[in-house]
Amino acid sequence: MEQNAQPASSAKLKFSLDYRVIVVVLLIIIAGMLAVWQPWQNPLAKERTVAVTGEATLKATPDEFVFSPSYDFTNADKQTALNDLTKKSDDLVTKLKALGVADNLIKTNSSGYDYPVFRPSGDNAGFTYTLQLTITVGDQKLAQKVQDYLVITTPTGSVSPQANFSDTKRKALEVRAREAATKDARAKADQSAKNLGFAVGLVKTVTDGTGFGGIIYPMTATGSAKATDLSQPSLAIQPGENDLSYTVTVTYYLK
Repeated sequence: MEQNAQPASSAKLKFSLDYRVIVVVLLIIIAGMLAVWQPWQNPLAKERTVAVTGEATLKATPDEFVFSPSYDFTNADKQTALNDLTKKSDDLVTKLKALGVADNLIKTNSSGYDYPVFRPSGDNAGFTYTLQLTITVGDQKLAQKVQDYLVITTPTGSVSPQANFSDTKRKALEVRAREAATKDARAKADQSAKNLGFAVGLVKTVTDGTGFGGIIYPMTATGSAKATDLSQPSLAIQPGENDLSYTVTVTYYLK
């Protein structure tokens, strides 16, 4: 009789252990469902969001100067006009290199047209070719030397440079502007949520750089001036300051 009682006790113990495991598993599942569904909250709560745009504008002195002079050559003989353009281009490039402008920062481009094509009357008949240069300088002192030289080369285009931010400086400014813009976005979200009786929750979406307009050139910055407009042999370069603007749009949940 005693030998027959042992299997029944073992089966009871096994059933008791299995029951405990089942209960633990069910409790874990229920806890997970509650954490996901959160039935105690308003079902529309997850739909409450606020979207704000953080803005930041930094001022800094440009560190890059871009010149864009051009020269016209007109002659009744096409080859003569081309020869004049070629000689001018060679002279300009040679002198610019001598001043210290790197070879890879000097770009030349030429184009031409025949006057009679545009002026059937034949006045000023001949071939006209235009030489265009793009010269990039990363130093203000060198930029001043380049401008002083370009003034005496009688260009038909501008001799004053466009003051820009170099890629390196622009990226550094963007890092600072992005940080300021995100802080501005959070401050705006906190204010809106407080006024509406809510609190700011987690971030739903972030759109970085929305409306990023890059450099803003002030009207007082150095502009274009033709050599024929200059009353003095040297026009001082005054880069002033440029603005770099950055915006970021953030959508927050409200709670």
